[in-house]
Amino acid sequence: MSSVLDQLYASALDGCRCAFPDGGDVRIARAPGRVNVIGEHTDYNGLPVLPTAIDREIAIAFTVSESVEVTLTNIDSRFTKKSFVLSDTIEPFDRGDWGNYAKAAGQALWRWAAENSPKSLPLKGFRGCAGGTIPPGSGLSSSSAMVVASAFAFIAANDLGIGREELAGLLARAERYVGTEGGGMDQAASILSKPGCVLRIDFRPLKAQPVPLPDDCMFVIANSMVEANKAGQARLAYNTRVVECRLGVRMLKTIARDDYPEVDSAVLLGDVMRTVPTWRAAIDDLPDGALDLADVAEFCGEKESEMRENCLKLRDGSLLDEPAGGFQVKKRCRHVLTEAERVSLAASAMSEGRLADLGCYMNDSHESCASDYEVSCEELDRLVGVLRRNGALGARLTGAGFGGCAVASVTRQGAEELLKGAQRDYYGSFNGDIESVLFECVASGGAGVIIGR
Repeated sequence: MSSVLDQLYASALDGCRCAFPDGGDVRIARAPGRVNVIGEHTDYNGLPVLPTAIDREIAIAFTVSESVEVTLTNIDSRFTKKSFVLSDTIEPFDRGDWGNYAKAAGQALWRWAAENSPKSLPLKGFRGCAGGTIPPGSGLSSSSAMVVASAFAFIAANDLGIGREELAGLLARAERYVGTEGGGMDQAASILSKPGCVLRIDFRPLKAQPVPLPDDCMFVIANSMVEANKAGQARLAYNTRVVECRLGVRMLKTIARDDYPEVDSAVLLGDVMRTVPTWRAAIDDLPDGALDLADVAEFCGEKESEMRENCLKLRDGSLLDEPAGGFQVKKRCRHVLTEAERVSLAASAMSEGRLADLGCYMNDSHESCASDYEVSCEELDRLVGVLRRNGALGARLTGAGFGGCAVASVTRQGAEELLKGAQRDYYGSFNGDIESVLFECVASGGAGVIIGR
């Protein structure tokens, strides 16, 4: 266990015991962040990803409450004390509030218990102190780690018998409570990861296959220091990509149904990929450039009002406003389907020790994320270039994009040179702790609960 995590646990324990001195035995619910080696924006399209948990975590030191109330403090004074009452319908705090991630877990587990373990209701809450070593908005999934850590605290407090794979699926849906249209990668990686491995995660149904890292392969994570907050300013851009993929499904079905009638049942782009072997040609047949909703409806032979209701509705029931520049359906579909193909190629390259090929697939992924999915930014592009020039076999943005981190694959012999070069060429004027923004990644195990010491 790293000294950084030891310090995190000690700080959370001190915070809990100070805030709740009469709380009794203290346990720690811990959930790691994750880095996605390859497979960006594929999970919510029902297509595979290749992440691993990392040795940066969210931890909640907690004591069990004998009531349905939850009270949370935070090591970081920027995150103020939060309290709420558990039920099957919990009113959210203001958008972007850190307490909503605990609420998401609590509401989801109450509903799960109502269906699967009604004798456990009403659920007990907890009183705790949270902290973390995952930089917020870095693309390393601090938000999902907070949901997962909260869930493990609730599970421990109530002795709920829910399996890890079922929990991963439950929390993927639960996190939509905060307003983002995500898939299930972040929660699955945080819960199901194995030490020394990346996970190939497939969806519908969720299936996680560990892929051992070659002995000579490691990853370096570098923070662009541009914050990408999916609960804040990046939320609209993220949700717009989700809607563009839905529109792409409708259009690709229109193109392919004469030759492949089974595509009519497709809901996600993953369904299209599985039922249309000529998906590359189908993408080529999509119209270029930006499209209005009226253009898409006409292409599909549907009413615009029905298209709006079926494709633009978000999980909270609101309708996405049409972007001023129109929908970029062709580019989004091309990225998602070719990225899914790269996941399979990269997993094979990793299992066979072909590190140069893995690096090429990562490089291709970044170009697709930047050009077709348009989720990169100037700083991320510059950082990726710096990593490649200093010895990375491959480098790409990781996470949703719009800022956050890049991940680089490198040989163990080349890691020191890469770290020194990146520090010099990108972080030259950085005055903080360099290891908070540039560090080697240890492929770690999944979330759990440990006894407070």
